[in-house]
Amino acid sequence: MIEGAKKTNWRFKLFYALFVLTGFIFLFWFSRNLPTDNWPDIALFIVLIIIVDAVQISLPRGGASMYTSSPIDLAGIVLFGPAVMAVIEAVATVVTEGIFQRRPLVKVLFNVPLLVMTVGVSGMVYQLFGGLTDLNSPLFLIPLFTAGVVYYLFNTWSVSLIIALDSRRNPIHVWKQNYMWNFFHILAFFPVAAVIALLYRNSGVWTIALFIIPLFLARYSFQLYLDMRETHINTVAALSSAIDASDPFTHGHSFRVSRYALRIARAMGLTSKELEMLEYASLLHDIGKIAVKNEVLLKIGPLTEDEWKSLRSHPDIGADIVEQLKFLKEAVNVIRCHHERPDGTGYPNGLKEDEIPLGAHILNVVDAFDAMTSDRPYRKALSIDRVIEELVTYQGTQFHSKVTALLLDLHRKGEFPIIVEADATTEIYKSLVEHVKL
Repeated sequence: MIEGAKKTNWRFKLFYALFVLTGFIFLFWFSRNLPTDNWPDIALFIVLIIIVDAVQISLPRGGASMYTSSPIDLAGIVLFGPAVMAVIEAVATVVTEGIFQRRPLVKVLFNVPLLVMTVGVSGMVYQLFGGLTDLNSPLFLIPLFTAGVVYYLFNTWSVSLIIALDSRRNPIHVWKQNYMWNFFHILAFFPVAAVIALLYRNSGVWTIALFIIPLFLARYSFQLYLDMRETHINTVAALSSAIDASDPFTHGHSFRVSRYALRIARAMGLTSKELEMLEYASLLHDIGKIAVKNEVLLKIGPLTEDEWKSLRSHPDIGADIVEQLKFLKEAVNVIRCHHERPDGTGYPNGLKEDEIPLGAHILNVVDAFDAMTSDRPYRKALSIDRVIEELVTYQGTQFHSKVTALLLDLHRKGEFPIIVEADATTEIYKSLVEHVKL
C-alpha cells in the first residue's frame, strides 16, 4: 500500500482509483452470491484470519508488512468458494487494519480490494478445474496449487505495479527485488491449506484450532529469518563505519558507495539476493585497508612503488578476511575485483570485461564517483560537471560501459544526487507495500 499522501503522478492516481473501484465492484458482485446457511462458518473464518493477521511480519526498513493467513484463504476457497472468502477477507481486513492496527484510511481502501480480488481471482481459477476440485480425490491438489500460484502472483504483482507507478520504476524490477525471493516460502503453505480443508470437511470445526499454533510458528520462523538478515547488515554496517572512522577524509565513504551501488543495481533490475550481496560487498570493499599503514593512506604526495604495492594489496586482503564469514561468501569475489578495469589495467589480477563480476563493475564506477565528489588529502572535491566528464572520457576502458551509461542517465534525470553526509540508515528492501499475504 502507499506510504501516504505524497505527490504522485497521474498514472499512479489513475491506477489506484481504477484498482480500488474494480475491487469494490468485485466485492459487491461476490456479496450477492453469499449462501444463507453457513454464517457460523463465515464468522469462524473471519475470526481465524483476524487472529492470525493480528501479528504481522515487518520487512526490514521497507515499511512493508506480510501476513501468514494465505493457507486459510486457500482452504476457504476449497471449502466455500471465492465469493464467501472474498467477503471474509474484506471484513477481516477492515477489522484488523482499520480497528486494531488503526492504519490510515487510504491504506485500508487499497488493501481491502487488493485482498478481495486476490482471493476472488485465485478462487475462480480453482473453480475452472471443475471435477478435479472434488476433495475425495487427491487430484484436487492440482487446482489448489494452481490457485495458490495465481494468489501469490496477483497479490505481489498488484502491489509491484502501484509501487512502480508511484516511484516511476520498472514493475518487473520492483517485483524481483521485493517479492521473488519469498516464492518458495509460499510453496510450503500449499500443503497446509490442503490439510486444513480436508480436516475441516471430514472432522469438523474443532480441527481449525489445530492450525493456529503452526501458523504462528511459521510466522515466528520467518520473522527469525528476517531478524537474522537484519543483524547481518547491521553488523556489516557497523564494521564499515569503524573502518571509515579511522580516516577523516574517507569517513562515510563505504556507506555512500553502498547507496550509489544500490541505485545502479535497482535500476538494472538485480534481484533482492543480488542487492543484499552487493550491499555487503559495498560496505566492506575497503576492509583490506586495515593492513595498509595510515601514512600511505593519508599521504598527500605521490606514492612510491612499495607504497603502491601495499595499497594495491587491499582487495585481496579484504576478500580473504570476508571469506571467513559464511554469509558473506558471495561477496568475496566482488570485493577482490572492485579495482579491476574493463581494459585489463586494474588490480590485483588485471582481469578484463566479463572476467569481472557485475557487482565489481558497479563498485568500481561508484567508488570512483564518490572519490571524485569527496574531499581527499591531495585535492578538494571535483565539480559534478568535471566528474561527469571523467566518466564519459573513461567509459569502456576504466569504467564498465553499461554501468557508466546507466549512472549518466540517472544523473540526467535527477535520480543520482550526490550524498553529502552519511546516514546510519540502510535500506536493502525499499517498498511501499502494506499488505502482502504469505
